[in-house]
Amino acid sequence: MEAQLFYKELGRLLYAIAAADGGLRPGDPHAAKVVSDRLVPQEVSTDHFGTDQAYITEFEFDVLAERGASVEGAFDSFIAYMARHRHDLTTQRKELIYRCADAVASAFHGVGKAELPLLIELHKHLH
Repeated sequence: MEAQLFYKELGRLLYAIAAADGGLRPGDPHAAKVVSDRLVPQEVSTDHFGTDQAYITEFEFDVLAERGASVEGAFDSFIAYMARHRHDLTTQRKELIYRCADAVASAFHGVGKAELPLLIELHKHLH
């Protein structure tokens, strides 16, 4: 599985979860915290500048937030990615995806009614 594409799509998922309730603010720190706490420690590949590939997630999140991208479009893109790469997603990778999504959803006042349907749908696709 190509790390760049995985992390780009993961950024889309995290954006969709964070923006679901309409409360996403510019410079929102949730993706950055998830990337630094959960993704960077487990990723070994780097780009040609020596930057950890996991930072692609944060970059994609920020680009989508800046553009005010559609929650549905971002979420659907990740679900389509998962369908195309289902055979490449190990149990550990699936757990990582869900833990990251849950961390973003829980970041403010816990998982709300806007994020919950996305988490449920994600869970269905992961299992």
